[in-house]
Amino acid sequence: MLLTREQLQERLIALHKASLELVKDVSLDHLLERIAKVACEQSDARYAALGVLDEDGKLVKFITVGMTDDEIKRLAHPPVGKGLIGLLMNTEEPLRVPVIQDHPNSSGFPAHHPQMVSLLGVPIRAANVQLGQIYLTDKIDAREFTADDEKIIQMLAAYAAAAIQNARLHENTHRLAVLEERERIGMDLHDGIIQSIYGVGLSLESALHSFEEDPKDAKARIQHSIDSLNQAIRDLRAYILDLRPRQMGSEGLMSGLNRLITEFRANTLAKVQLTGTDNDMIDLPQSHSMVFFHICQEALANIARHAKAKQVEVSLWSTDERVLMEIHDNGKGFEMEKMSVTIGHGLANMQTRARSVGGDVDISSVIGEGTTVLTWVPRHARR
Repeated sequence: MLLTREQLQERLIALHKASLELVKDVSLDHLLERIAKVACEQSDARYAALGVLDEDGKLVKFITVGMTDDEIKRLAHPPVGKGLIGLLMNTEEPLRVPVIQDHPNSSGFPAHHPQMVSLLGVPIRAANVQLGQIYLTDKIDAREFTADDEKIIQMLAAYAAAAIQNARLHENTHRLAVLEERERIGMDLHDGIIQSIYGVGLSLESALHSFEEDPKDAKARIQHSIDSLNQAIRDLRAYILDLRPRQMGSEGLMSGLNRLITEFRANTLAKVQLTGTDNDMIDLPQSHSMVFFHICQEALANIARHAKAKQVEVSLWSTDERVLMEIHDNGKGFEMEKMSVTIGHGLANMQTRARSVGGDVDISSVIGEGTTVLTWVPRHARR
């Protein structure tokens, strides 16, 4: 039965709203399942599936909706791209079939597979590349899928193509960022801690050779080695402080910052002072509080690893329009024009976080006098 114009318009509006949410999802596996569920809902199908192709056009994922876990487990293997599935993988046109078993390309169902009759299949394409396919079977309360169903699912496939590309881009960007971060950490460890430990080894070897001839010199070298090893341990703890995932928790921003500072004190020799009150944070959105929390974590990690500071001050205050946080250390500082890759990476992270909520970060540093990181965010969320 064809839909009235009003009914079709209602379905298109519902599809548009559902599809806009799809584009926001950057988890590919979760996204694929959501696309299949939306397709099921929009077409009144009993079963739905979504096939995903790799760059060579091979079926690499097959997500199902409507089948029970027991039914899926009883199947010998997921589809490999034969029969009507294979046909749809190699065409640009939708496929609407009243009775699957009557189609000349049908290869039947494997053992333990639920019996299905009607089929609607639509390719998911971006430009001239097929990314996957949407499969729908057994329209509820109808013998077959309609031309209106086909139009709706074709529109969903267009949204799905954009969403899948967005999720893949996000995954590739994240993967690249992880590789770059690993390379950076490896360089830092090699140029810093590993070289320090190598130096300790040379010092101990020299102490061993001079132990008989000059015990006083050997003792001094051993003491120097102990001091160097303690410094290496502090450096490693600073890396752990930087790399370990953090969550602010539910106790509020000030309590979360206090936890960061407590751990920082345990891993460094610096003194830290936190000023500010929870009253300054009234009505501050959770997302904005998290920006301050993570920027403070990043700044403290940089101080622990690079600044050699003895004193750190973390201050929070607010105006009518903004909430601000300043982190100042009295460490060795650096030349802004010659900012190291490591510090530059940390600053980029801070700026990205602050700008994501409409704020920003300003950093200043003077050789021998220390570094100041000033962050501000809007008091209220953007509308």
